[in-house]
Amino acid sequence: MRIAIIGVGRLGSVFARVFTRGHELLLVDRDFENAREVASELGALPVKDLAQVKTCDLVVIAVKPAHVEEVVKQVRDAPLIVSCAAGITIRMLESFGAQRVIRVMPNICAEVGEAVIAYALHPEVEKKEKVFLTAFSSLGLCIKTDESHLDTITATSGSGPAFVAYFAQAMIDEAVKGGLARETAEKCVAQTFLGTGKLMLSGWSAEKVVSTVASPDGTTEAGLRMLKEKGADKAIHEAIRFAESRTREMGKKG
Repeated sequence: MRIAIIGVGRLGSVFARVFTRGHELLLVDRDFENAREVASELGALPVKDLAQVKTCDLVVIAVKPAHVEEVVKQVRDAPLIVSCAAGITIRMLESFGAQRVIRVMPNICAEVGEAVIAYALHPEVEKKEKVFLTAFSSLGLCIKTDESHLDTITATSGSGPAFVAYFAQAMIDEAVKGGLARETAEKCVAQTFLGTGKLMLSGWSAEKVVSTVASPDGTTEAGLRMLKEKGADKAIHEAIRFAESRTREMGKKG
C-alpha cells in the first residue's frame, strides 16, 4: 500500500516508523529537511509538492489543528484521508473539501505498538475501512466509535498516558523515599501498570481488580481509604472533564 504522512513531528514520525514496514511511504513536512532526515532513516520518500500524494491509497494528516484546513484543501481528492487533529470534526474536514475522510484519536503508546486508536468515519467511507485498518491496526487497538465520543476518548486515552504517568511518578518517588533504587522503583511501577492493564483486557473490571487486591483491613484498603479522603477520585474526574473541554475549544478555534 502507498501511504503519505503529512506532518513529520512526534506523532507523524511514530506512524512513519511503523508504516514503513510493508508499505511504500511518502513523507511531507513544512520543514523539508526534517522530512528528508526521517525518510533517509526509514527508507521512505521525502516529498515537497502535496500534489504528489493525491494518488496514495492513504493520506495521513498529522499537522497541528490550525494547519489542517490548508493541507486538506491541497489533498482533498485523495482516495482516503485520515485526520489526527483533535477537535476538528468530520463535518469541518468535509467543509474544507475532504470527500473520503476518517477521523482518528491515537495516543503516544503507538511508540510501542500499544496505542488506543479510536476512529470515526462517515458511513459512505465504510468501504475504505479495511484500507485504514490494514495500516493502523499495527499501532495498537483500533476502536470504532461514534464521532460524538471522540472528545471523551481524547481526554481519556489521548491524555490518559500523561495522567497515568503522573500517578506512576508519585508512586515511584515515594518508593525511592522508602529506600528503593529509582531504577528498581520505575520497573516495579511500570510492570504493575502493565500487568493491571492486561488483567483488565483479559476481562477483569477495574472494580474487580480493586476488590480482589483490597482485602478487609489490609494495607491496600488503608491506602485506598486515604486516596478517597484526599479526593483523588474527584481530581481524576475533573482532569478528564477539563481535558475534554479543552479538546472542544481546540475544535472551535480550528
